[in-house]
Amino acid sequence: MIKKILLSIVSIFLIWQSYNLLFGLHQLETTSWGVIIFIAWLVNMFITGVFAFAGFAFPTQKLLPKSYYKIYHPQRLKNIYQRLGVNQFREMLLATLWRNKGQRKNYFNGKRSGILNLVEQSMKSEFGHAIPFLIINLVSIYLFAIGAIKLGVFTLLINLIGNLYPIILQRHHRMRIQIIRKRQQSTEF
Repeated sequence: MIKKILLSIVSIFLIWQSYNLLFGLHQLETTSWGVIIFIAWLVNMFITGVFAFAGFAFPTQKLLPKSYYKIYHPQRLKNIYQRLGVNQFREMLLATLWRNKGQRKNYFNGKRSGILNLVEQSMKSEFGHAIPFLIINLVSIYLFAIGAIKLGVFTLLINLIGNLYPIILQRHHRMRIQIIRKRQQSTEF
């Protein structure tokens, strides 16, 4: 219970920080590429963090209907996955952020019984990136509208890598799981 309260407080704090950052941007007058990229990164981290911390505390994936999480066009998803180089993104994650095998076991323990947890965790992760992806796209449009073109471009680029790629990756995981589960069901009597 304490963990849920603390994670909720962090999420609320990030909402407040996002609000302050976004509505102070119209006063930003910098030509420094480093500052612009850093602010774009902050926008992405704050907004994505709101949903990440909420997802750690609550089953946020249930806010979207189950039909959203079902993969209806697996071949199209495979093509997008390959064309965008999402596998290289996955390999980078496994070499850096997800190199700890204990951390990976929280997603999937390697057993048949762990598949359901993997599905749930992938839905939770996808939700934690999908909603921020949409919001940050709107923020990028806002930045373009107020004339902060460079900041809007970098905010959008970071959003594509930080949120779109994880969405595609999680959908790809579930597509592969759907195939495995269909095979399992066809071999059962």
